[in-house]
This record gives sequence, C-alpha cells and structure tokens, in this order.
Amino acid sequence: MIKSSRVLITGGVHRLGGGIALELAEKGVVLGLNYYRTPADEAKAFAERCLQAGAEAAHLLQGDVRSEADAIVERFVKLAGGIDVLINNSGVLPARRKLDNLEPNDLREALELNLVAPFAMVRAAAKQMNSGSAIVNLASLGGVQIWKERIDYNVSKSALITLTKTLARELAEQCITVNAVAPGAIQLEDESEERMGIARERIPMKRYGTVHDIARVVQFLAFDAPYITGQTIIVDGGRSVMS
Repeated sequence: MIKSSRVLITGGVHRLGGGIALELAEKGVVLGLNYYRTPADEAKAFAERCLQAGAEAAHLLQGDVRSEADAIVERFVKLAGGIDVLINNSGVLPARRKLDNLEPNDLREALELNLVAPFAMVRAAAKQMNSGSAIVNLASLGGVQIWKERIDYNVSKSALITLTKTLARELAEQCITVNAVAPGAIQLEDESEERMGIARERIPMKRYGTVHDIARVVQFLAFDAPYITGQTIIVDGGRSVMS
C-alpha cells in the first residue's frame, strides 16, 4: 500500500529528489523533504507543490545529512508517526579532475556525502522501521563504470553500491529491504544536451532518461519488491551493456 506511507527523501526539494517526491506525492504519501542549502522560501513553495499534487503531508526537514542524520530522522518520525521508506538521494558530482589536481581531501569530501551520509541515515532510520520497510539508495552508472577524470565520484558511488549489499544482509532479519538505483544520463528540465556529458546518439535507446524513469524504479523497490534486497538496478537506456 502506497497511500499514507511515510517516506523520507534526502535532498528532496530539487532536481532528481524533487522529481521523485512529486511523483510519490501523487500517490498520497506522507513526505519528509530533507534539504540543506536551498532557501527556505523555495523549500516551502516546493512542499506546497507536493501537497497540491496529492501528498497527504509534506514535512520540511532542514539539516545536513553528513552530521545531522539522527536529528533528521527523529524529527520526521515525530511529525509523521513513523517511517516506512527512506530514499537516500543526497549526493555530490564533483568537477572533473586529473589525478595531479585531485587532493586526498577531495576524495574524503565525496565519500562523506555519497557514502558516509547514506550510511548514517540508514543507521538512524532502521532503528525506527518495522518489518516490510524499505530503503532505496540513489547510486549511479558511475558506480559500475570508470569515467575519465571522475576518480572521487566513481569510488564513492561504487562504495555506495557495496554499502547497499552489506546493509541488505544486515537488515534482512528485520525484513527491511535495501536496494539501489543507478541512473545513467538523466535529463532534468533545466538541462541542455550540452550539459549531459554524452550525446543521445551514443545511448542505445537514443534518448536521455527522465525523472519519471527513475521514480518508477524507486517506487517499485520501495513498495512492490518485498523479496528483493541487496540489488542495484541500472536505469541507463542500455548504455552499460555497450562494449
């Protein structure tokens, strides 16, 4: 059952996280929308959009997932009465850097947001979850492929996929599923083809992915896959199966 389910999304008020939130809002869920640097008025306006789309409630939860995971989860549980689904969407795509320009601290920063923060959120949420709850991590095609000048990103997203597997095994006894979605080239509303990093002709399906493509898989893993855990579903139009 999706309606009235309590769903917490990190980075949930803009870009991919916001798109997922709006699609779930149409199903009548209770949303927890985490954000950090987004201006408060923009966050409030987005929460109102979710309510207009059909969300039963849209609770704004400002906080840095790197250091405030416990507090974010506790606030949501207090407001919503519990948590059924955690979607770890917050992450960073650092600028391209050659090895000589990549400092150890750059790698630490990528790991902090793309790996440590999701771990902290899962650790906090699992304490509050019941049997049948679900966790979905937003990984990346960059977690299974090696991209040029993306050392910090590739390593951090690959680590997130491994974290997904280890957490799935750890939480299986509680019947809490943990899975990941690995998007390929997803074109958001404000992105031109020049910013996509790959020409659509190089993708087997000859198109970029959409937020809807990702949201459908997230929804499936969150609500319709109680016996699937520890898996990463790649959503890339066939790009990963090319030689």
